[in-house]
Amino acid sequence: MGGLFARIVLVIACLALMAALATLSSPPQRGRAVQAATALGIDADATGNGDTSLGNIDACVSVAPGQTFDIDIFVEDATDLMAWQAIFNYDPSVLRVTETNTELLLVSGEPARIIDLSDLPPGQDGSFEFAVVAVTTSGAGHNGTGPLARLKLEAVAAGTSFLALSNVVLGDSSSQAIGDVNGDDIFDGPTGYAQVWVGEPCPGALPSPTPAPPTETPEATPATTAASSSPTATLGPGQPTSTPGVQPSPQATPSGGGDDNGFPWAVAVGAAAATLVAAVAAALIFRWLLRRAG
Repeated sequence: MGGLFARIVLVIACLALMAALATLSSPPQRGRAVQAATALGIDADATGNGDTSLGNIDACVSVAPGQTFDIDIFVEDATDLMAWQAIFNYDPSVLRVTETNTELLLVSGEPARIIDLSDLPPGQDGSFEFAVVAVTTSGAGHNGTGPLARLKLEAVAAGTSFLALSNVVLGDSSSQAIGDVNGDDIFDGPTGYAQVWVGEPCPGALPSPTPAPPTETPEATPATTAASSSPTATLGPGQPTSTPGVQPSPQATPSGGGDDNGFPWAVAVGAAAATLVAAVAAALIFRWLLRRAG
């Protein structure tokens, strides 16, 4: 009986490996329809946010030099979300990333193991790349609203920094890109931004960033009246171009987390891992049935 079980496990493992290789080698299906309400954003003050809920969304926060504070990258009304990738952009002369936590929405509900391939803190070069997969026992993704990542930022100097996302990829349990309408795997839904003022109060209304020539550092001047000594709002790569929470995701060159078309490898890894977990579970159930039959 033991030899038979060993052979069954070996066959199942081979099938799981073949399925994983097929997932990694097959081209993804392009142009999936946008999920109607799915949106991403940045909450400049994480206070009041739970793992599966959001409090007040703050588009701006004012802090003192040397202060540390938490912000959230969040998703609203996600469906079957298993993996995500994004570049978080900020001004490194004003802020730095000291800590990150990605075990929030994607570990709620059904138990899941997080595979986090993101950059490691501290982040102090103006861009911090996230690549996260949630592996569940059922192989299904997560639904709902809540934070995808919580970042602890440190204000290193007086000034103003926009917080923006670029190269956003959302993947489902079938290794397909969520919210991609033009076939490049990049999320085309609304992606909001936020702003941090260090040493100055937030303005009454957030300015929209002003595009700058490619050879210069992009800058934005607050649209509201401010003293001449007010800090200049400086953007990192992938700057937003309109009001918070409604502008499309910037279409930047895909980062090293995927192929030339931005294919979410993190999604494929998650799907392969889920296949292997399901195969092992099937083997254990089959062994239990054999023991009962014997």
